[in-house]
Amino acid sequence: MQRGTRPMLCHTHRFDILEPGPILLNYAPEFETLGPDVYHPAEKGGRSRRLAQHYATFDPKTGEVKVIRLMTQPFLQGETNKLTGHIERPIEPTLPTTDMTKYIEYGFKSIEERWPLDGLENEWLVNCHLIRTHARGPQQGVPVPEGIHRDGVDFLIMGAVSRNGISGGVSHIYESPDQKPIFETTLMPGQAILVDDQKLYHMASSIVATDGEGHRDMILMGFHFWSRNHYRFDWRDHVYDPNVHKKPK
Repeated sequence: MQRGTRPMLCHTHRFDILEPGPILLNYAPEFETLGPDVYHPAEKGGRSRRLAQHYATFDPKTGEVKVIRLMTQPFLQGETNKLTGHIERPIEPTLPTTDMTKYIEYGFKSIEERWPLDGLENEWLVNCHLIRTHARGPQQGVPVPEGIHRDGVDFLIMGAVSRNGISGGVSHIYESPDQKPIFETTLMPGQAILVDDQKLYHMASSIVATDGEGHRDMILMGFHFWSRNHYRFDWRDHVYDPNVHKKPK
């Protein structure tokens, strides 16, 4: 197993549009449970979010994916996020009933179809961020307060779950933060963009409420080779126990 080795990219532009459809849309009810993102500036419209973290393995030869949910750690990004990447950000975990397995499986298979992973490290940290960006009245919602950036992972899938009462929220892909975007699109619910986060940058434009109040719901799923993630712990010591995290009735 080669640890931390980057695959040779065979897809010319290092990104692609995905159509996960129901696999993604089935998570829509989860967004009604999100708490406030205290690290998102209020003057940027506000966001709500939850986070689920996973240890995962993927076998390119058989297509087998194993996913183990972990206890959610304070989120770390490092220098890739100039706004808050240096801060350990405690983020509320997704509910005990939230199971991201099918979407993670879809993600691995989508990566493998475009950029073969055979011969590379097969252990991964997979972060699943459920984020709702709000727009209220004249106050626009800013999905990406850090601007053009990378997430500091190896592969990133940005999936749209809902657009409710808004305009805007255009996704942009860049080869360099100093250049014009090489691609832009408005993701419709059920669509996603897969990006080689080590090679490209991304951002999304502000959203505007079209009838008083609206929101944009996204799942951002980051795939990080385990040997290069920002945490240094044995995953076996951090396995998530849903019984421990259940709230009393």
